[in-house]
Amino acid sequence: MSPEGFSVDTHLLRELGDLLVGRDSTAILELVKNGYDADATVVRIEAQNLANPKEAVLTVEDNGNGMTADRFRSAFLRIAGRDKEEGDRRSPRFLRAYTGQKGIGRLASQKLAKILEVRSIPGSNVVGGSGPGVEAQIDWEAIDQQQTLHDLKHGLAVTDVSLTPGTAPGTVLTMRSLKRTWTPGEIGKFIDELHSAQPQSLLLGSDSEALSIAGETLLGQPIVRVSASDDPGFELELAGDLASGDDLWAKAVEDFQWCAEIDVAGGRTRYRISPTTTYARNEPLARPYSFEAEADPALRFQARFYIMPGASSRRGPLKGFVRSTSGIRVYLEGFRVLPYAEYGDDWLEIDREYRSGARYYSIDLDESASDDLDVDKREALNAIPSSGYFGAVFLTASGAPDLESLINREGFVPGPTFKGIQRIVRDGVRLTVRVRRSIFNQRDRLNAITRVILTEKTPDPPTSEGARRPVFDPSGRTPFEILAPHGPTNDDDRKMAEAEAAAAEIGAGSDSVVGPSIDSPTRTLMEGFNAARIQLQAVQSLQPELRVLAGVGLQLGAFVHDINGMLASATTIRELLRGLLNKVVDPTQRNTLQVTLRTADELAHTLARQSSYLTDVLSADPRRRRSQVKVRERVDSVLRFLARPLASKGVTVNVEVPPELRTAPMFPAEVTILLSNLFTNAVKNAAEGGNLWIEGQDLGSAVEIIVSNDGTAVNLNEAERWFLPFESTTTAVDDALGQGLGLGLPIVRALTDDYRGDVRFIEPVHGLGTSIRVLLPKKGKMQ
Repeated sequence: MSPEGFSVDTHLLRELGDLLVGRDSTAILELVKNGYDADATVVRIEAQNLANPKEAVLTVEDNGNGMTADRFRSAFLRIAGRDKEEGDRRSPRFLRAYTGQKGIGRLASQKLAKILEVRSIPGSNVVGGSGPGVEAQIDWEAIDQQQTLHDLKHGLAVTDVSLTPGTAPGTVLTMRSLKRTWTPGEIGKFIDELHSAQPQSLLLGSDSEALSIAGETLLGQPIVRVSASDDPGFELELAGDLASGDDLWAKAVEDFQWCAEIDVAGGRTRYRISPTTTYARNEPLARPYSFEAEADPALRFQARFYIMPGASSRRGPLKGFVRSTSGIRVYLEGFRVLPYAEYGDDWLEIDREYRSGARYYSIDLDESASDDLDVDKREALNAIPSSGYFGAVFLTASGAPDLESLINREGFVPGPTFKGIQRIVRDGVRLTVRVRRSIFNQRDRLNAITRVILTEKTPDPPTSEGARRPVFDPSGRTPFEILAPHGPTNDDDRKMAEAEAAAAEIGAGSDSVVGPSIDSPTRTLMEGFNAARIQLQAVQSLQPELRVLAGVGLQLGAFVHDINGMLASATTIRELLRGLLNKVVDPTQRNTLQVTLRTADELAHTLARQSSYLTDVLSADPRRRRSQVKVRERVDSVLRFLARPLASKGVTVNVEVPPELRTAPMFPAEVTILLSNLFTNAVKNAAEGGNLWIEGQDLGSAVEIIVSNDGTAVNLNEAERWFLPFESTTTAVDDALGQGLGLGLPIVRALTDDYRGDVRFIEPVHGLGTSIRVLLPKKGKMQ
């Protein structure tokens, strides 16, 4: 009598095959993953006559390590084998993390076809040692008609294949006698799903030029798979009935407006949201924004996606592109995980929030490491549906070890790890809405200001006899009077204050004087109104200058984006030159390349310095909202801008500014401009190898900033002349800073005067040289 034991019915193969995958494309991809795990660099999928089941042929061919006949019998024919569960779960050649683990992926073929043919030639890296190759035919229908897998009489034929020298290794899986007829619509959907099986190449770009974004990329080359450094990559080819038309991503990138990047590692989540180069050219207010938040230390993954507002209204080829390609998809070890982001799947709840979500998002960010944005309680008004997002989440098995796939390979078990990934990516989407809302608000305010400037008309001055003529005469202004403060005189201040008191007195019913009287409240009101009218006319007279400055400011914003683009190009040139330098051995050619590389380095540093400074001054918050500015932060920012000229002259910088020192409420851009003009003058006049001192303290009623150098001394008896326009303190052209126009100190004085402060040269604080002191009252003119 035979020992007790289990017998396995042949129906198990059918049941496993049907449960294993939910759709035909998933079945094919299970076979593709087998090729990837075998270190293939190319897997080719070809289909012929899909509309005719009897004549149809589906082929999956790879150039991987192949199988020996023994390996085929011991592993391929072993259901739920453990070979991929042992060891470190890496492929033998390129150390790829295995994508298969349950040992039943090959059963997916029985969902598609009745017959599976296998031909495999082993290479030097084949698992299981050397030996002949193998040819086999599996008739799933014939096997299913028998009783048990242990007693198969037919339906499985295996033959050893002698190896011919020079024959390339690899495996070919051929499926014949399809189980059903495929309609054109099903074929189209099948092709779309296979095309999305791997991330699109645009999403894998390593620099801003490849990604078509303004500013630096956060991720560089994203980590899509875990493998050895010499892994040449993996390519999926579609042929026959599966061959498709042009890739529309290159056309779509012109319609993308923003690119969001997410990097999760070391317990931190970093977000970077950058405008595309096309959008940045059309919207000067757009710039990159960065944010940070805490994350699970065990979690490591990356994501990158583009935003196309109004995507659903696209016509022509892009209409089909949006329908078949939109959504933020999920990839594990470089292979797409369905059903995330397919039509009808709202795994990030983007559509739910778009239809009925809150108007304001609660996003837990590290404010100290994140860029400031306006808080708009209606920010979700700029939300868009999921059809406006195009991108990928890149997961690896080691970066999310607790993720567990569902039995049918479509989706993950919704445990804590998956929910953490979901929350981080959803917050990234929300941040793109917040950034877009901020740009919308900035543009709305700018348009409102522009409308006011362009539509207001300056009233004609009064001409009736006895009427007061305006004190401010535009024809007598000097060209740089716009730099000077235009506040009311003390006399006008007094008149307007008395008019306010008189209005209160009249409201109390005390104006009993009949006829005009010098002491009557009515006369006082008239004088106050005239003083106010004069001030309004003075402001209106500045409108031509403001229009010009507004136009220059908008163009300067566009110029900053151009600088960022040039910086990216200069960086690319540097990398190319370094690579070329490593390959050149001729001394003369190497010397020429080294000189060129140094020039490219200087160009890149100059562009980076200018970009950092202009971005700091031109961004919206430093110009729009007054705040108590931390002086030390602005000092450090300007010194970074001046790093190259300081280094070229060998100047030592000594900073003694308390970190807690703050100004009265001022525009941060004003503090930056004030300090940059003071420091630039000091660097120009500092001695070679000399010193620059920057000192700041709180005097109680004012903030004091003293900037000194040990170079050229200033005659204090003539010091006031340097605050006049075009009176430059420098006569020689500085290689890094150029020759001054004589406008820096007049601008500094205009800024300090506007806050009722003071700036002047003082006796040198550190021996020989020059010192200049700025006083900024704690209660400045905050009108």
